[in-house]
Amino acid sequence: MKKIIVGGGRVGRELAAQLPESVVIELNQEKREKITEIAGVEVVTGDGSDEELLNRVGLDDAAAFISLTSNDDVNYRAAAIAKKHGVPKIIVRVEDPEDRERFRKLGIEYIMYPTKIVANLIGDLLRFGAGETLTPCDKILVPILNENTVEKAFKEALLVASVARAEVTAISSVDIDRKEMESKAKAMGVPLKILLEEEKLMDIIKKHLHYPSCIIMDRVKEHSYYPDYVIIDQEELGIMDKVFKRSVVLKVIKSASCPVLVARTFRYYERIIALLDSSEIAESVGRHAVQIAHLCGAELHLLILETVPGELIDGIRKMGEKGNVRIIENWVEGNPMIEAVKEVKSGNYELAVIPWRGTGVIKSDIIRKIVDNAPCSVLTVV
Repeated sequence: MKKIIVGGGRVGRELAAQLPESVVIELNQEKREKITEIAGVEVVTGDGSDEELLNRVGLDDAAAFISLTSNDDVNYRAAAIAKKHGVPKIIVRVEDPEDRERFRKLGIEYIMYPTKIVANLIGDLLRFGAGETLTPCDKILVPILNENTVEKAFKEALLVASVARAEVTAISSVDIDRKEMESKAKAMGVPLKILLEEEKLMDIIKKHLHYPSCIIMDRVKEHSYYPDYVIIDQEELGIMDKVFKRSVVLKVIKSASCPVLVARTFRYYERIIALLDSSEIAESVGRHAVQIAHLCGAELHLLILETVPGELIDGIRKMGEKGNVRIIENWVEGNPMIEAVKEVKSGNYELAVIPWRGTGVIKSDIIRKIVDNAPCSVLTVV
C-alpha cells in the first residue's frame, strides 16, 4: 500500500528506505537527488501542503501519510488535507511543543515531538551521564499469547522502548511469526530478544487461558530475566468472567513484581494522568508517571484524590523540573472515586498511571474497574 512522505530530509530519506513503494514530496533539489538513489521510491517535486499536488500523487489511495518537514505550518496544512481525504493513518512531526494543541484539535492520532525528546535525551546525558536516565527503563517484557498481541501490546512496547532506549524481550510460541516481530523492532531501532517456549507449555496456557500468568512469570524467572515493565494486551471480559473475577490481565499484574502496562493506546503518549492518594506507593506512582512523560515529551496531569503530604507533591514537582516535564495539578473536591473514574474515562489521556494494592482512598474494586474499562493504556505501579 502507498505511503506518502512530505519532507525528504534525513528523517524522510531514512524512512523512505524502510518503506518500499513510498512517495516522497520535496522542494529542495539537493535533497531530491539523494532520495532518487533509493530503489523503489518515487520522488515528486513540490509543496507537500498543496492539495492539488497531493491529489495527483494519489492521496485518496494512500494507506499512510507522514509529514516530516521542519515547518509546523506546512505539516499542519498537509495533515489537514490528509485528514479531509480520510487517510487511515496520519503521522506528523511537530517542532514546537507549544503547537501540540492545534494538531490535537485537528484529530491527528500520531504526533511526534523530536525537539523535546532530543532535548530531554541530551539533558539526561549532561545530568546523569551515558547510559542513565531520570529513572532507568532498560528491559520491557511482552508475553505473546496470540497473534493479536503482536499488533497491540508488542507495538506499544516498541513505542515505549524507542524513546526509553530499552530492550524488548518477548515470550512467544513457535507458531507466531518471528520474522514479522523482528522486522517491526528493527524498523523502530529497538533491540529485541525472543524467548521461544515449548509447544507443550503453550498448549497448557491456551487450555487454561484464565490462568497463564503465573506460568509466564515463572518461565521469565527461569531465564533470569527481571524486566522494568511488563506490557500486555487489554482483555474483553464476559459477564461471568467479571462476576468470578477471571481475568488474565489482573492475574499477570498480581504475579508481577514490577509495573504492568495494559496496552490500549498504540501510539506515543501526549497527555498522562496519574492518580495520587495517601498510599505508600503514591511516590512510586508519581515517579513512574514523570519518567514516561519525560521520555515521550508528554504533559503530566496529577489528580490528587485526598490530602497528601506536602513533601510528596514537592518531590514530584522537582522530578518534573529535572526532567523538563510540564505538570498540571488537579485537586479533587467531590467524591474521589467518582472523579477518578470520570477523569480516566474522559478520553483526554493516552496513559493512566495508578497504584496497585494501595492503602489510600483508591480501593481494589476501583482499580479493577479502571484496568478493565479505561479507554486509554493503564500502568499499574507496585
